[in-house]
Formats: sequence, structure tokens, C-alpha cells
Amino acid sequence: MMKKLLVCLLVSASLFACKESADSTKSADQNPLAGTFTERDEKAQKLFSNMNLFAKGDFSYVSGAVTPNFTLKNAGDTAVAARGVDGAIAYWKNLHVLFKDISFSEGRVHTFNLNNGEVYTAYFGDWTVTGKFTNKTFTAPIQVWVKWEGDKVVSQMDMLDSKKILEEAAAAPAAAPAAK
Repeated sequence: MMKKLLVCLLVSASLFACKESADSTKSADQNPLAGTFTERDEKAQKLFSNMNLFAKGDFSYVSGAVTPNFTLKNAGDTAVAARGVDGAIAYWKNLHVLFKDISFSEGRVHTFNLNNGEVYTAYFGDWTVTGKFTNKTFTAPIQVWVKWEGDKVVSQMDMLDSKKILEEAAAAPAAAPAAK
């Protein structure tokens, strides 16, 4: 009798645990900020390709890649660093005033499809640059997050240590656009 009672108790506990697991999976699927991610999908490849064009100083892709209301921010700063196609190009050209030999490691590039319909692609890797005024080369971790609307980027957030950028800007002659 005791064995039967123990078996019934174990079976009941197992069934209850399975139901709890199924319920938690169901609620996670309904979480608007949950979703799926892929690596090196079409959007991820597009982001990485555009980053490599930027590194070469080729901005021909920008007008077809970003929306007219595009915004760019840097982590640690609440201000918008650039707005729209022309603002983005001007901002990125200023980085080329400061640096040469810009490159990105292969890194990881993922696209995140959230249950609420938002789509983000993120690059996690390193960038290497040489300062045009200090002639110092450095490599630092960088994350680039872009938010998509359809096949265009509506916003970008760059996460990196800006200390070296500020040092290079400080070393630039006062007439250099990036030093302003």
C-alpha cells in the first residue's frame, strides 16, 4: 500500500512539474520582449557589409540603408549624435578626419526578432584604428546595435569606450571639423 501511495505521489508531482514547465514556456512566448535570434542572416550580413564600407570611407550605401528620420546615439550620452542621411554621413566623415586604417574584426553579428515586431541587428567585435594626429593604433571592443523598419535602419546605438576618440580629437588641429 505504501509503495502504491508513493508511486501515485511521484506521478502526480511529475505531471504537475510538466504542467508548470509548459505554462512557463507559454508565458515566455507571449512576452513581447522575448523572441528569436539568428546569426549571419540577411540583415546581419547587410550591417556588417555597411560597416566595412564605412571603414573604407565609402558612404554610397547610406541613403539606401537608413530612413530619413534615422538617429545615431553613442552609449553613455543622452544626445543624438546624428540625424538623417546627411547627418549620419557628416558624423561618419568626421571619424575619418580623425582616423585612418579603420577595420572591424569578424566578430559576431546577430539579428533579434522580438515578439512585439521589433527587429534589431547587433555587431559584437573589435575595431582597430590609427589616429591621424597621434599616429597611435588601438583596438577596442565595440557593439553596434541597429533597429530596422522593414529593410531600412531607423536608429543606431554604438557602444564603445570613447576615451581614445576624445584623445584623438584633442590632438587634432583646431581647424579640423571633428575637433569642434
